[in-house]
Amino acid sequence: MARVLLLGGLDPSGGAGVTLDATVAAVLGAEPLPVALATTIQGLRGFVRSCPLDPDVVREQVATVLADAPIQAVKLGYLGSPRAAMLVAEMLLPLRDAVAIVVDPVLSATAGGLAHDAELVAAYREHLLPMATIVTPNTPELEALAGGDAAALLELGAEAVLHKGGHGEGADSVDALWTRELGSGESPYRFVRERLGCGPVRGTGCALASAIAAHLACRHGPLEACRKAGDWLHALLARVTPRPSGLPRHLPLGPRR
Repeated sequence: MARVLLLGGLDPSGGAGVTLDATVAAVLGAEPLPVALATTIQGLRGFVRSCPLDPDVVREQVATVLADAPIQAVKLGYLGSPRAAMLVAEMLLPLRDAVAIVVDPVLSATAGGLAHDAELVAAYREHLLPMATIVTPNTPELEALAGGDAAALLELGAEAVLHKGGHGEGADSVDALWTRELGSGESPYRFVRERLGCGPVRGTGCALASAIAAHLACRHGPLEACRKAGDWLHALLARVTPRPSGLPRHLPLGPRR
């Protein structure tokens, strides 16, 4: 079974972070290896704060799971601080040529309360994007990281950039995949799906990036991994109905009722 190392925050509500990542990886047939970089206080009403975990404990956890058996992919989610970015880069550097690395640049929260800062953005650009197999920014994140220019992230070293279209408008939601193989002036690959009226849903970015990592671990290429992960997430979202209160919902990862 393909093994996926999952690095991110621990969400007590279960709607995002490494708990959700592990569920997604398992649902898609991979073995999840969740390691929390920070504990967080958050829920349907927003993100409150986070507390980083001891870097030595994180290093020992990662070393322990790597000693058990090889891994095939890494998914990186919530960091919380530039220091965490440097820690993760240090741990992943020996792996960068052997495994797929999916970087989900978490700079905001669906329910609110989390905003990015310039130091964290700079840490992503300097330490993590150069080793990414795929980076998965939404529109505000891409604006913060590269002024909205996906090709600029390729210039930093990322092999591919999936610009998620969930923040757009119109009848369709369009995800665009930029890769180094595209020639100058070529358009990105486009994944066009119906925009659903499901209201705000927590954890969609975590789930998509984890699904991509699981498919990469199972030896699908970036284009196929992004297509399969996006189709799977879209099918899940089609089962969600918005709350009258306007509060976000969690992804329906359990069995149908």
